[in-house]
Amino acid sequence: MKNIMKIRLVALGLLLAMTVASIGPMLAATPSFSDVPTSHWAYQQISEMTSEGIITGYGNGKYEPQNSVSYGAFSVLVARAFYAEDMAEYMRTNNVSASTKTGVAILNLHDVLAGTRIEGKPDYEAGNMLTRDDMSIIMYNVLRDTGSPLPSDFEMSSAQGAIKDLSSIDASRRTAVTACYSLGLLTGRSDGTFGPTANMNRAQAAVVLSRLRIYIRENGGSTSPVEIPTQKPVENPVEQPKPEESTVTAPEVTDGPLFKMLDGENAQQMMDRINASTTYQEGYLTNGKPITEENIKELLAKFEETMPHGTTWTESFLYTSPKFGSVHACSAFGAAISDALFDETAPLSRHQNFSQLKAGDVVWMKNTATGYYHAFVIASLDPPRGRPSTYHTTYEGNVSGKVYWGGALDPSVFNLPEVASDTWIYSRY
Repeated sequence: MKNIMKIRLVALGLLLAMTVASIGPMLAATPSFSDVPTSHWAYQQISEMTSEGIITGYGNGKYEPQNSVSYGAFSVLVARAFYAEDMAEYMRTNNVSASTKTGVAILNLHDVLAGTRIEGKPDYEAGNMLTRDDMSIIMYNVLRDTGSPLPSDFEMSSAQGAIKDLSSIDASRRTAVTACYSLGLLTGRSDGTFGPTANMNRAQAAVVLSRLRIYIRENGGSTSPVEIPTQKPVENPVEQPKPEESTVTAPEVTDGPLFKMLDGENAQQMMDRINASTTYQEGYLTNGKPITEENIKELLAKFEETMPHGTTWTESFLYTSPKFGSVHACSAFGAAISDALFDETAPLSRHQNFSQLKAGDVVWMKNTATGYYHAFVIASLDPPRGRPSTYHTTYEGNVSGKVYWGGALDPSVFNLPEVASDTWIYSRY
């Protein structure tokens, strides 16, 4: 109980509205981030988690504490924090790196993602942003998997009385939320609510991981071993077959799909035709060339020739994409470009790591202060003619009812809280 109270005291007054971390290169043992001063509310935990190699920065001297975190990225952090040996063995056995897929695989081996929204879902779902209630489920599952003490019925009941919006929390998630709340591993917001479906951010990710590690360490929890999948050994070494050569070959290089509405076609019919003519192959565009910025620019230039600047593309244009769903207007144009570039079945993820924009990404931007929203494609990271070197080139639909090639994006707009909170990047990378 003394340790539980210690965690609660540490937690008291700290606000959690939560999201996660990048999995880029490790920083120095004594990290220092220009955007996390010593006065930052999560400075201690961010420094601690980064020094231990669990969380990393973006490689530009920044941590971006306000950025949201995806299920996949948080899975990597949890795997590093609690299943480091399992993760290392899995990577060695399967000859893979520390990717989001690896993190998800380790957590699945421990059933830590059981009950979350991505349980049993395709890999691309891990690119969705992690909600506070699912974060609680992950923490609760780690507590159970490590054999750590859980709160008593009395403590659970007391915690429930302190959560003002308890009725808004899905019944399947209340036990996890209440348990973590009771142990002081997370707290409510300033108005006393929990906000179950709000996203968590990178600062909050560092804080909850730190609290969870302290609680497990001080209360006798220990990670449980799992059986790491390995290749079955050949019984007779003499007859062991030689490794087969890879049968994966690069696709044939073509001119790519004809991005143009033929006579009598609407946007949906155009994309049905294009989608029927392309095949997804990992690492390649629909014209058979590797996914690089230069190759994307080249294919987009061909799209520009067949659907030139000023072509009609209005609010009424509709497209139902397997990955983007049913969209219209500028969103339909962005989804159509993305599917035509990468193929409709190519994996799709969304994130809010605005420093990681890539050519071919679709941006859905909203300014909550003005009500403005618009979708567009990042054509290249080169600035349009006459624009500052920091600008990016964009391709857009439904700009006054027309296609607009060569628009300009000032990335500094993502620094505005009213833009960053509701703006998303949809990526095929």
